[in-house]
Amino acid sequence: MFVVVGNPHSGKTRTIQHLFQRKQFYAFKQPIKLDAGWLEKFIVINAPPPYAVTEDHLQRIKSVIQYHHAADTSFLLNLSLIFDSSMLDVKKIFTYFNQSAFEIYYLVLTSSWLDKKIICPAMLTQLELQVKNGSIHMFDRLITQSELRFRERVEEVKEFIRKILDGRSETTL
Repeated sequence: MFVVVGNPHSGKTRTIQHLFQRKQFYAFKQPIKLDAGWLEKFIVINAPPPYAVTEDHLQRIKSVIQYHHAADTSFLLNLSLIFDSSMLDVKKIFTYFNQSAFEIYYLVLTSSWLDKKIICPAMLTQLELQVKNGSIHMFDRLITQSELRFRERVEEVKEFIRKILDGRSETTL
């Protein structure tokens, strides 16, 4: 499972759209490939509408995973790092992931697409405290509204996913 994480407006959804070269994803349909050269298939779990309640997002994640439980596929979703004890706080999602049997890779987009913000050290510390099952990987290219730098970051993410999946398939042979 790959989880693209970052602050709100960091370009998480846009990154996933560029990875798969599409705008819409249908999590209850057949798995899709990143591109023609990939054998691996993915289920992309759409981001909830902005300011959606975390409990609703978690229920959607659970239902999509349950629906595709027998499929040979990887899951990819995004998650805004909100740790404020509000209804948007994502700690429950991390609790679910920590209790799962998935091998989880958290892909942290540190730079915002919209403005010149980066994830603060306190937020990264909070993320590290939440992750008990999985590994955290940083993508720290500054991209603020630069199409070129954004595409470079997308390629970095794509290459990272390829390395993980290639390494996993080598160990299962």
